[in-house]
Amino acid sequence: MHHRERLRRVFQFEEPDRVPRYAALAPDVVETFRRETDHTDAADYWEWDIAQVAFLPPALLPDLEDRFGRYFADVEHERLLSWDHRDFPPEWGVATRPAHLYHLSAPVAPLGHLRSVAELDEYPWPDYVGEWQHDHLEHEVARLHDAGYFVDAHIGWIYQTAWSLRTQVGLFEDMYDDPELADALLQRVTDIRVAQAERLAAAGVDSISLNDDIGSQRGMILSPRMWKRWLAPRMQQVIDAVRRVNPHILFRYHSDGDYYDVIPTLIAMGVSSLRTVQPEAMDVYGIKRRFGRHIVLEGTIGLQGELMHGTPDEVRAMIHAQCEGLKPGGGWIAAPGNTVTPDVPWENLSALFDALDEYGRYGHDA
Repeated sequence: MHHRERLRRVFQFEEPDRVPRYAALAPDVVETFRRETDHTDAADYWEWDIAQVAFLPPALLPDLEDRFGRYFADVEHERLLSWDHRDFPPEWGVATRPAHLYHLSAPVAPLGHLRSVAELDEYPWPDYVGEWQHDHLEHEVARLHDAGYFVDAHIGWIYQTAWSLRTQVGLFEDMYDDPELADALLQRVTDIRVAQAERLAAAGVDSISLNDDIGSQRGMILSPRMWKRWLAPRMQQVIDAVRRVNPHILFRYHSDGDYYDVIPTLIAMGVSSLRTVQPEAMDVYGIKRRFGRHIVLEGTIGLQGELMHGTPDEVRAMIHAQCEGLKPGGGWIAAPGNTVTPDVPWENLSALFDALDEYGRYGHDA
């Protein structure tokens, strides 16, 4: 069974030949993989099922200091990151400072002193469809489909982009003290995400992914009521837009942490899968029992438990338990809940995929 058919069955809540799988690896982990295996492609080596396509930066890169420097006139920022950085895409004007944690960085907001909607009109917003390269998308999607892959495209964030532009505290203050400004900022971001999603959907991808961390490990970062007021309608705009282009497209949603209280709303909105169901924050088996016939679960393999601190045997036991509890009836894609960082021992990462080979197949007694 090829990758795309395997995913199609999972999203129809049918059982394929084996559990689909994938992972995201931090740069240092990629280097470890290459050193330990003498291979260059982890996706091929471990038979990951989901491939990605994306917009490419403009052939002629703008000078970020010229474009955004005036927004940091009173901020001591060290540098704007290069265009290939993934934490805070600099085309939005978000400067960064080192976070001293592997490949990660911390944002410095260009709109921290925003005072009016008129100032938003003057901001140099990114234009992915006008400035970025996307003529390659149809060909790349067709090539990956011919190779048997399920093709996803990630369009970024709405809430996280807005707060990285404004600061998180500033955005929350606007929601209470200046809702017109908060609405205008969030809508600007949403309109860009809609344009991206429509273009990618037209290129023939199988799914669109949106990330927005709305949960912590102690509950939601903003209340369910606030989420439904400020974020859910904008996410719905993206979902509705892509399904006008292709009514069969799947919509995958990621948040870290505990967002259990809004899962029923996500299902009603038309979300196809939860790209992280973090076991440190939510009961993955309880979610499978309650929602497992309505939404696909992904990212159930925690990074703070056995994978980071256990032995390879304990990792294999954890994967065995997840296969026993999450495999039945399809609807499960095996993946770590977030990017695998260098503090995950190589032996444990290898054991994860060995265990999926052993326990992740359907049609026999695991």
